[in-house]
Amino acid sequence: MRWFLFCYWYEPDAPSDPVGLVRLWTLARHLVERGDRVTVLPPRYRSSLLQRGFSTAPIPLIPWPVLRPISYAVLSCVVALVQAFRSKPEVVYYRWMDSPHPLLFARLVGAQCVCEVNGEPVPDWSEADRTLKRRLKHWLASFALSRCDRVVVLTEGLRDLVVRRYQVAPERVAVLPSGTDTELFSPQDSAACRRRIGLGLDHDYIGFVGSFYRYQGLQCLLEAMAIIRRSVPSVHLLLVGDGEAAPELKQQADRLVLNSCITWAGRIAYQEVPTWIGAMTLCVAPFRGDRGETSPVKIFDYLGCGKPVIASAIPSVSATFGQEAGVALVPPDDPEALAQAVLALLNDPDRQARMAAIGRHFVEQRFSWAHLTNRLREWLATEQALTHHAHPRVL
Repeated sequence: MRWFLFCYWYEPDAPSDPVGLVRLWTLARHLVERGDRVTVLPPRYRSSLLQRGFSTAPIPLIPWPVLRPISYAVLSCVVALVQAFRSKPEVVYYRWMDSPHPLLFARLVGAQCVCEVNGEPVPDWSEADRTLKRRLKHWLASFALSRCDRVVVLTEGLRDLVVRRYQVAPERVAVLPSGTDTELFSPQDSAACRRRIGLGLDHDYIGFVGSFYRYQGLQCLLEAMAIIRRSVPSVHLLLVGDGEAAPELKQQADRLVLNSCITWAGRIAYQEVPTWIGAMTLCVAPFRGDRGETSPVKIFDYLGCGKPVIASAIPSVSATFGQEAGVALVPPDDPEALAQAVLALLNDPDRQARMAAIGRHFVEQRFSWAHLTNRLREWLATEQALTHHAHPRVL
């Protein structure tokens, strides 16, 4: 199959290399390994210039906030049309964005259009969307999702949402969760990892990797850390990432007198993430209870590295993970429960080892990118997908 992948992503605090594109890079690479031809049309970030193994057509952006997404929509369509003259795509695959231009392009070139929805199109927890803007985004989502040939969602909750809220026919929706690169994210010797990145060898490290957004629940993690330190003063917190909540988190750590036991690693290159996870004793994903639907890549990466995990029992996490996956679930927004779960695990090395082995096996069998890519290709290669569109006309 010949694929065009559209993927607009913008992080105001990381304009040079947003981590949100990693899933698309990985998908493209695995499709090529199976003999497909792939062209990715990403914004012109540093990461888009470094990709190898598939064709990339980086799209320059006008840097002003309003014109940035518009410039991507217009220029990516123009570049895609030029590319289509050379090699017409059979599948146009795009991660949900407010612009429906990938759908319009797919109709123009006669390709089937697949939209990936990796979060609520208009999040209820978003503080940035006011009434008029929210209504417009809902209309755009209804317009595009109901007309795409197929919709890929990351969780069962998202499947229910797009069917109920955006009138997508259930048979056109498939759940394809996040996964991990089990070759890159693999178990490593903790001591060797700590030496490599300059950490001490005589501490237990509670680790988090991700963007510092409020829905990640890091405020709760810091409160839990203050409780943990009363029982185990030598434990350290290893925070890998950065984001909009970083200043207030550092102020909170200062109030709780925690800065001496926290390593703020900042943003690191994606290829270095497994080393940092390898240095951790256990990993956490303390999502807030109002996080909404998510399929957290970080948990799959933690498990791929053979680490025991403690995560908030929000619906989308509980539906995927549990003890049989090497994950201990705790109530969200409860520092005491999180602290007690961490302390129990720190005091039980045998349980740590069991959870690590179970978690690694879990992702190898069900959530490796090789496995997920095969499922996607098989789904799209069905006779129904190749013979007709659910909506042959745009309007």
